[in-house]
Amino acid sequence: MWLWHASAITLDGKKQYSVLIEMPRGGSLTGICLIKTDESGSKGALVNEFGIHALDFTVSADRRKVRLLHVIDWMNKWYIKRVLRRDLRFLFLGSENTQDRWREVTVAGDTTILRNKKYHITYTFTEIKNETDQ
Repeated sequence: MWLWHASAITLDGKKQYSVLIEMPRGGSLTGICLIKTDESGSKGALVNEFGIHALDFTVSADRRKVRLLHVIDWMNKWYIKRVLRRDLRFLFLGSENTQDRWREVTVAGDTTILRNKKYHITYTFTEIKNETDQ
């Protein structure tokens, strides 16, 4: 874990997030993101409401590298995967309320929002609290 800043998305232990990805022209993807972290890095999966794996990914221990292992067919294009990979890297590497030329991250309570200003894609992650977490 980064010692010099708090990450927008916490990568420790097991976390669950409700996810909404909104794309231009009304396209969207909703589901649950499950992330498990150990000393070797993080592994994550985005599953939609029907139980279909939309996205599987890994994040290196230093958070500088994101690999997409599986992407659902309609998103499995090199240019879409490149944008997804870069956006996820920015999200996991960045700190709260940061921005660069093309992206910005805002955090409000349990909700983290990443906006890709170049491609007009919005990723909304809301942490799902289990009863044992409270």
